Amino acid sequence: MNSQDFLASGYMRYKNTGFRKAEFLLQKRIYDVIGTKYFINIYACDLQGKEVLDSEVQFTKNLKLYCITVSKFQSAEEIEKIFEDLWERMCFDYQERTS
Repeated sequence: MNSQDFLASGYMRYKNTGFRKAEFLLQKRIYDVIGTKYFINIYACDLQGKEVLDSEVQFTKNLKLYCITVSKFQSAEEIEKIFEDLWERMCFDYQERTS
């Protein structure tokens, strides 16, 4: 698994990573017909010539922000399933509604 796998799964690449010290950021908006649920952030770091990926998502509930990081995952599909399961089980709010 590498950053190309995430690009093939619809993630966008950004050079500006915000506060993280990463080479670049891969991001995907997760949404449905109601609106945007959350964004998955994948931070790519170079660790002694090897690309290392770390994931993060920020959920909201009752105007509170929850930041969750998962460091060990095997694929884009796996990390997306982990975050979607959390979003559904914890009844997090939509970040933005389209209707």
